[in-house]
Amino acid sequence: MKVLWFCFTPSLSESYLNDKPTGGGWIKSLEKNIQSKVDLSVAFYYEKQLDPFKLGDTTYYPVQRFVNGQLSKVGRRIFNTLEPKEDIAAFVKIINEVKPDLIHVHGSEFSFGLIQKFTNIPTVLSLQGIVTVYRYKFFSKIMFFDIVRRAKLKNLLFFRTAINTYFLFGKARDRELEILKHTKNLIGRTVWDRRVSRILAPQAQYFHNDEILRDSFYKSEWNYEPISQLNLITINGPDIYKGIETLIYAAHLLDDSNIDYKWSVAGINKDDEIVTIASKSTGKPLSGNIIFLGKLDENALVNKLLKANIYVATSHIENSPNSLCEALLLGMPSIATHAGGTNSLIGDGVDGILIQDGDPYSMAGAIIELKENKELAITIGKNARTRGLERHNIDRITTGLLDIYKKVSTNKTNN
Repeated sequence: MKVLWFCFTPSLSESYLNDKPTGGGWIKSLEKNIQSKVDLSVAFYYEKQLDPFKLGDTTYYPVQRFVNGQLSKVGRRIFNTLEPKEDIAAFVKIINEVKPDLIHVHGSEFSFGLIQKFTNIPTVLSLQGIVTVYRYKFFSKIMFFDIVRRAKLKNLLFFRTAINTYFLFGKARDRELEILKHTKNLIGRTVWDRRVSRILAPQAQYFHNDEILRDSFYKSEWNYEPISQLNLITINGPDIYKGIETLIYAAHLLDDSNIDYKWSVAGINKDDEIVTIASKSTGKPLSGNIIFLGKLDENALVNKLLKANIYVATSHIENSPNSLCEALLLGMPSIATHAGGTNSLIGDGVDGILIQDGDPYSMAGAIIELKENKELAITIGKNARTRGLERHNIDRITTGLLDIYKKVSTNKTNN
């Protein structure tokens, strides 16, 4: 079967292009396990103009994203510009060249899904984040005027604040609604994305298939170590809906409770604007026990997680955050906000702890509960590992995707 993917990252060709990691580790892992089983081509956005190339069993089709140049970048920020509709012609050209039996679009956030309006080739779209809901939840705790009052003047002048991201999300939402209106087949993985798709794409056939995670998280396993100083860890991004202000407030409560701890935060830096805005919005000073690690590569991240006692996920909205999935797969006792699809990953008190979204008091309380209850921490960690290995089973996911491809390509979907 000839399969054409559309995705935002260069997937396994990233190292060949000597690019810095752009995320999407699950896409690389999926390609690694699927490329020998289908005739695979991958179309992706790239910052430079580049001819198609073959690497291993896969043929890659880069599509230049925007025109390079500082003036162009500034203009896109000012006008919150999405990828141009003219890109659709490039996508159609690739489709005509590849002549696939099936098209797999990864994500509804980008323009790739619009090709469903211009081809009759069977197409399936994987839900990643859902922009429509993310925008709805955007100002969950940090408000619009918090950003206006507390953003750096330079970022306001150069249109680099979360407000600009919010307006960009508005345009992306409108495009996503158009994409989902034309979608006939969806792949999801949580109760949340299935329920949302019933509203946004009621005509679509929904298939469940989980994600393959990065190799290191299958090979490594967390073990309980006696706690002297509590070591917490969170992996977050610089977006305001990631809940960094809940973490900052919870840290303040731990300080007031005289807990001896360090809280490592990977993915953002202390001088990132979101940290200042979040701290000021809580009215609490930034605890000296919070350590910002910035971005870490896979090996460094695994090492940090294995040395921590508890993983804490803080977001106001997610589908199935891979950072949480990876912590659970390692067998870490984890605490997560009940937001979006996290209740499909964790059974409260069984293989993790779910808390109310945006509630620093229950977050701090759950941390203390796991600190003081060794048996609970060990039990939910072991249960998380067992369930994670089942949920992210490579053979099952690969076989399941091939079965979905077969059903979609032959139109043998279940009603």
